[in-house]
Amino acid sequence: MKFHQYFLQIIRIHLLPAIFFGTLCACAPTTPQWDKQFGDSVRQTRAQQIMNPQAGGDAPVNGVDGVVARESIGRYRGSFREPLPAPAPLSVGTGR
Repeated sequence: MKFHQYFLQIIRIHLLPAIFFGTLCACAPTTPQWDKQFGDSVRQTRAQQIMNPQAGGDAPVNGVDGVVARESIGRYRGSFREPLPAPAPLSVGTGR
């Protein structure tokens, strides 16, 4: 058997069925299931993040008052002026 005939036999046995089944799998309808749920996770997350949908009304909304907000911003900015000291290298993982 010559190399050329052997090569053609390998193609017939292995490559042609692989091409056939690959083409057949490409025709499988998977897109409708994906399109049906497209964007659901984003809509669900956005709905879960809304604390009070009636926030523009007359009822007060739970949140932070001005004094607390000003103090927290002051502590935040102060943390850059005086950063926390670095821990000692041997104390890493000891719980202190």
